[in-house]
Amino acid sequence: IACDHLKNQFMTAASFTSDLQAKHWLQKVICEANDLIFMQSTKSLSQKGMGTTCVGVLVTPHGSYIFNVGDSRIYGLYEEFVCLTIDHSFVSDLVKKGEITQEEALHHPNRNMLTNALGIWDKVKIDINKIKPDYRKLLLCSDGLHAYVEEAEILKVINSEGEARAKVYELIEKANEAGGFDNVSVILLEKEEGELHG
Repeated sequence: IACDHLKNQFMTAASFTSDLQAKHWLQKVICEANDLIFMQSTKSLSQKGMGTTCVGVLVTPHGSYIFNVGDSRIYGLYEEFVCLTIDHSFVSDLVKKGEITQEEALHHPNRNMLTNALGIWDKVKIDINKIKPDYRKLLLCSDGLHAYVEEAEILKVINSEGEARAKVYELIEKANEAGGFDNVSVILLEKEEGELHG
């Protein structure tokens, strides 16, 4: 529901002429997706309580904007490989408060407990940020990847030679080899040589 709505709205959107317009559009369509999922979950007993994480990037002539709901992530490869999103999860909140370390968070029994998701509540918190344009690659992934494959291993794969599609399948394979305990979604965006600074 979320993917279909965002795609359909994007295909009919006017061109984005400012940061404010891009951010307002993202806020609007993601809130609409939340409402659609929430309404659908009230119509069917089998779908009651359903929800989803949502992460994405909007690339315009004026810049790239990332958005996040839940614990799916976006990583950017600049001079360094950095996580550009903050998880909306119980353990992420504990880390922010200084109650547990990042290392402890990896093995915490409640590490999969979300504090935010699309479709669960009638209101949703959305992180929307404009990112520096000089990234070489962006990796979007669910926790089925980042919770089971170390960042160093992820970086090694995306820096390897070959097609982006092959790297995506290799990352999914690594998540499955680590146990495949969760659904895994992976998107890799790589700039062409002439696009590296914009």
